[in-house]
Amino acid sequence: MKRILVLTVIVIGFISGMNGQTYYNMWRGVGEWGKPDWLANFAMRTADATTGIDFTTSYACRGFVNANGRWGFISPATPLPPSSLSNVIDGIKNLTIGAQGWICAEGFSVRTLFDNITTTLDLLSADGKSSITSNGDNQGLHIRSAVGNKIYLYNKVYFDQHFWTSFGPGRNNDPTIHNTHDKMFRLGSNGTVGIWGAAGVDTNDKPQLHVTGTQVKTTVPIKVDQNDITLFMGLAEDLKDAWVGTTTAQGMHLGTNNKTVVYLAPDDNMYVGLTDDDVKTIRQELKSKYKLFVADGTLSEDYAIAPKSSWSDFVFDESYRLPSIAEVDAFVKENKHLPDVPSAKQVAEEGYSQHDMNKVLLQKIEELTLYTIQQQKEIQDLKSELNNLKK
Repeated sequence: MKRILVLTVIVIGFISGMNGQTYYNMWRGVGEWGKPDWLANFAMRTADATTGIDFTTSYACRGFVNANGRWGFISPATPLPPSSLSNVIDGIKNLTIGAQGWICAEGFSVRTLFDNITTTLDLLSADGKSSITSNGDNQGLHIRSAVGNKIYLYNKVYFDQHFWTSFGPGRNNDPTIHNTHDKMFRLGSNGTVGIWGAAGVDTNDKPQLHVTGTQVKTTVPIKVDQNDITLFMGLAEDLKDAWVGTTTAQGMHLGTNNKTVVYLAPDDNMYVGLTDDDVKTIRQELKSKYKLFVADGTLSEDYAIAPKSSWSDFVFDESYRLPSIAEVDAFVKENKHLPDVPSAKQVAEEGYSQHDMNKVLLQKIEELTLYTIQQQKEIQDLKSELNNLKK
């Protein structure tokens, strides 16, 4: 009877020991070998808050599988409490494995684990090169920032192994797109292409430069700076008129067929059909006197002269002294041209003012008219005397 009682106690103790055992040591061989390493019920560390399987080495939890089937691996450097990591990975939808710290592998391939699925995203770092490759992606490679709505790329990013184009920091770390080959750089849009030269790209619809399908428009002046010459295209200072010209002390050429047609000079004069060499030969007193210089003449159906000076009607004033015919005859014999009329030599050297010449010619016509009137009076007087003699 005593033997039965002792055997019963041993069996019950063994069974109780089996049911009560909550961790399993690794095979320890001799002595204490392997004692710090075991598998245990995760509930021992979480006070029954989370159940599962605990993996321990050197008395420290290295990982677990919790009751929800989530695998967790803990960093040896700054380990999280196992229950905290379990809560984190339980809070991420569809997650199977969570690791605190880094994961190192020769490569990763992400894919849907069904037969005949070939779409993969592969991450590989080897032979001095790291690559992310999407395979079988009929809908493209999608990179998305779901919360911050921002994707940051550091250093330069290159596109296409055939004709490399880079995007990223350039000289002085300025954001730069660099087309490194002689192919056309294309920038296109089915809508307007807008370029902001100041703040506002995220806040307004008024770019400083925008290109549509039919025109290029700018809301700011255009300046071209080269060789200390500034060409300005914009509005005049009063903002009431358009203005095109240089804002530095140089002239401006307007031309066609790669030839200058009109030259607007820094001396405020306009030269039509004249080369720079032609302009240099014109005397400064003429440049100061006239504003427009035209080569080969001007053809027009009509033109008007609006003089600043008076007209020649002063000839008919009673105070005007009409030269005698004898005085005119003497002047012509000596000078070979009429009084007040420029000589051929003077015209050849200086040219002449159309207005001044018209004024002089009118003066001569008016003087001739007065001479004719005088002669007519003398003729009438002679006729009267002859008639009196006949009587």
